[in-house]
Amino acid sequence: MSDDRNPQLATATAAIERFANEPAGVVRPLVGGLFSDALAFEASGREYVLRMSSAPHAAGSFAKDEYAGEHFASEALPVPRVVARGEVDGRQYAISERIAGRTLMECSPGERRALLPALLDTLEALGATDTGVSAGYGDWDGDGAGRYASWQAFLADIDKNHDEGFFADWHRYFDESFLERDIFDRVYERMVELSADVPNMRQVIHNDYQFENVLTDGARITGVIDWANALYGDPLYDVAWLNFISIHPGWWFDDGVEVLRERFGGAPDFDRRILCYELHIGLDHLRFYANQDRHDDYLICREWLLERINVR
Repeated sequence: MSDDRNPQLATATAAIERFANEPAGVVRPLVGGLFSDALAFEASGREYVLRMSSAPHAAGSFAKDEYAGEHFASEALPVPRVVARGEVDGRQYAISERIAGRTLMECSPGERRALLPALLDTLEALGATDTGVSAGYGDWDGDGAGRYASWQAFLADIDKNHDEGFFADWHRYFDESFLERDIFDRVYERMVELSADVPNMRQVIHNDYQFENVLTDGARITGVIDWANALYGDPLYDVAWLNFISIHPGWWFDDGVEVLRERFGGAPDFDRRILCYELHIGLDHLRFYANQDRHDDYLICREWLLERINVR
C-alpha cells in the first residue's frame, strides 16, 4: 500500500515489507510519542506495532525497548517483545508484538482510578526486577550496561556539559535560552547535598511511568512501554518522578502525591530520598524545557523547585 505522495507511509510500508517478506496490508496509525510515530499492522495472522523516528537517539531508544522486553518482562511486569529493528530512508524503526489494550491516557478518569491498585502493583514489580545479568548505574545502553560506577555518580553528573547524547553541549542554553544558571546551580547544590546519604541501590527505574506509557485492557495492566529513559538505581526515583508530573494536571492523579506516600512512604529515609530525586528530575526538566522552547512549563517547574528547597 505504498504511497509516494506520503513519504512517512512509504517508509513505514518499506519497513513492514522488509520484516514480513510480503506486501503490506492495512496500516493503522496509533497514538505516538514525542519523538516517534506508531502504526499497527498484521503479518501472517499476527498483530504488530511499528514505531519510526528520525531522532538522533532513536536507535539507542529502540535497543533499550528490545532489552527490556527480553530481560524484564514477567507476569507482574508485562513488556512487549521487540521482534525487529532497522533503518529505512534515514528513519530508525522497531517492530513489537502488539499487546491487548489501550494507553491509560486514552481511558476516562474513572477507568484510570479503578486501575490504580494494579498500576501501583506494576510499578512495585518494576522496582523489584532482577538486574543481575547487567552492571553499572544510571542510564544504560541497548546491552543493558549502566554508564556510571554508582547511583550517586549518576545523580551528580547532571550538571556536566557532555558532547554527545540528547543534551549534547546543553550549557549553551544558559546563553541562548531562558535557562538560568543561578537557579540551576542553587538547586543542584541542594540535590548533591541530599544525595550523600541516599542508598546505592541498583534496581530498574522506568523514568517515564505515566498514563501514555502504560496499557490496559480495562481490567488489568497489559503493558509498560517506552524504555528510552530507563535507569538503574533507587526505585523511589520513579515515585519522585510521579510526584513531579503531578504538578501538570491530567498527567497523574490529582491526589497522586498522597497516594504514593501511602503506598511507598514506609521506605527508610523516604522524605530525603524523594526530595533528592525530585530536585534531580526538576533539573533535567529545566534543561529539557529550554531545549524544547517551552517557557511556560519551565516557569512552572522553576517555581516548584524553588518551593522544594524553601526559596521564594
